[in-house]
Amino acid sequence: MFKKIVIYLFLSSLFVLNASDLVIKKSELSVDKIVKNIKKIVEQKKALNIFTIIDHKKGANKVGLKLPKTKVIIFGNPKMGTKIMQKDPLTALDLPIRVLVFRDKNETKIVYHEPKEWSKAYDLKDCKMIDKMSKALDKITNKAIR
Repeated sequence: MFKKIVIYLFLSSLFVLNASDLVIKKSELSVDKIVKNIKKIVEQKKALNIFTIIDHKKGANKVGLKLPKTKVIIFGNPKMGTKIMQKDPLTALDLPIRVLVFRDKNETKIVYHEPKEWSKAYDLKDCKMIDKMSKALDKITNKAIR
């Protein structure tokens, strides 16, 4: 029984993301402006696609609850994402990329999971695409918050 518990804890720890995996950036821009900026940047890149934008505030309003402006923009590079998923299908849990943009007190925050960190949970040894993804995500979000 003890052996089963240890194995379970080990395996489950592989898929738990810590707060240290989060990249948090702050901006004076509005949630809508940052989401619009990300969308514009992504649409200018041939290889990238916007899959959807989730408006959590709108969803909260529909059920009579209040929430500050909170949106998640989901985007990615289908060719790169497919190649990564071919290496390890479990990466589909973290792909495509999701960026959270929300209003927190008097500032807007943009948050995402750092690909170099979440990729450690998968069988992606020597996968150079993760570095590319990480650099691209950093550039896109830095440009979007200005």
